[in-house]
This record gives sequence, C-alpha cells and structure tokens, in this order.
Amino acid sequence: MSALLPRLHVAGPSRLTAYDFGAHLAEWSVDGVPVVWCSEHAVVDGSAPIRGGVPLCFPWFAAGPEGDLSPSHGVVRTATWRPVAATGAEVWAWELTRDEVTDTEGAEHVPGDFQLRYAVSAPPGDTDTLDLSLQVTNPGTEELRAEVALHTYLHVEDVRQVELLGLEDATYLDKVTGRQETQAGPVRITGETDRVYARSGRVVVEDRAALRHLEVDPRGAAQTVVWNPWADKAARLTDLGDEEWLRFVCVETVACGDRAMRMPPGGTSEIGARITVAHRPGR
Repeated sequence: MSALLPRLHVAGPSRLTAYDFGAHLAEWSVDGVPVVWCSEHAVVDGSAPIRGGVPLCFPWFAAGPEGDLSPSHGVVRTATWRPVAATGAEVWAWELTRDEVTDTEGAEHVPGDFQLRYAVSAPPGDTDTLDLSLQVTNPGTEELRAEVALHTYLHVEDVRQVELLGLEDATYLDKVTGRQETQAGPVRITGETDRVYARSGRVVVEDRAALRHLEVDPRGAAQTVVWNPWADKAARLTDLGDEEWLRFVCVETVACGDRAMRMPPGGTSEIGARITVAHRPGR
C-alpha cells in the first residue's frame, strides 16, 4: 500500500503532523524536540494503526470491558475520518459517524449510533500548549455507553529516569499482575507498566534526563492510564525499534469499564486533554 498523505502545521518553533486515517495526531515537536512521540517504524500506509502520537480509542478501550472485543481499542483508529472546517484556535478538525465504520473490523460490536468530532487546537501565540478534544454525540433513541480514550504517547529522553506526579495515593488496577494497588509516591517506570488509575487530574511528567517537564490536564475523563511495554514486550512489537521503548511514556485520558461515558438520546459528552511544555532548557 502507498503511504498516507500527512497534514503539516508549523507555527514558529511548533510543528504538528497528522493523518485523516484515525484522525491521528502523529507528532508534535517544539524547537525540534518531540513532545508527542511517534515511532520511526510506525506503519503509515493505512494497513495498521499508527504506533505513537495520539490514537483515539472508541467505543471500547483495549479489548473492552469483558476483554473479548477486537480490534484492540475499538473501530475508529483505523477509520478514515472526514476533515471539517476548523474554528477558533483549532488547527484541524474531523468527524466520523456510525455509518462510516459499518465495513470496519469489529463494527458488529459497536453499542449504538454515534457522531464524533475531534479537534486539535493550538492557542494563538502559545507554541508550548496543545489542546485535544473529542466530542461524542448520541443521535439514537437509547442510551449510548462507550469507552473512550486519548492514548497519548509523550516523548521522554529515558523512561527509566522519569517521574510522574499527580497520581500519589490513587488506587489502580495493575493489568500486568491483575492486582489492585495504591500508588505510593511518584510513578516510576521500572518494568512493563500498564496501570488504570481511578483518578483523572493533572499529571506532571518530570523528565530529568531532558531537563524539562510536561503537564497533561484532562477533562471529561474518569481515569488515567500509564503504559510502557519495557524491553521484552517491545521486542515483540514490529512497529517499535529496539530501543524506542526508552523514548516514551503513555499518559492516557480515559473513561472505561464502570466509568465509561453514558450519553442519553441526543446527548453530547466531551473528553479532552491539554498538553503543556511547562519547562524546557533555555526557556
């Protein structure tokens, strides 16, 4: 298959790349340094989900609430979204409806009718901030229950030297061990990490090796997921380079399981995140 055509937006030191496939923000860099990270081995021909950036998960997260749904993370990240007019500070906006995924793998598991609008925004004059917003509308006649997530890959210099602040004392499901735990102190990545925290609030990514920190401010979410595959699992992923697992940590804005979105007929809900480069060398 031929490569997808990317969308490019450059404003001063800020550079964004996105694709209509999955309405996928693939990269965001400031002063040439990635903030939102994408694998050098990502598949960008439309034959598979793009590894990195901000995959959109809907209407289920991972394998769904019962762990039996495919493809992983739902049907919209491998659909081609329709570009629509951007407004205000929006750089790009896309829409997608249930009718546009009827031929997609897993469409038979979609729980009801939906209309989605996703936008990537950059506040004027603020090249250190990016805002992501996914609106979910239920045009049907029955309640729509859907799991939703912004599966954000953040670039770090060395994930082994990163601390995540803001999740202290939060309870979480450790999907690696299957146990419920409580976070003691900052989150440090010391092995394969896949945790669903029962908290949604500001997370600060302290990247000591890069002398910078990033802030993720969610809205409309119920949980925060932290993920990194570590070396052994990463070696089994064909769209990750040998050492690329060191270069990212996923801090995901999520509503899943018993905290999934519930929308009445005609209702609209939003899940979003603001990402800020709060400190960097030389700033």
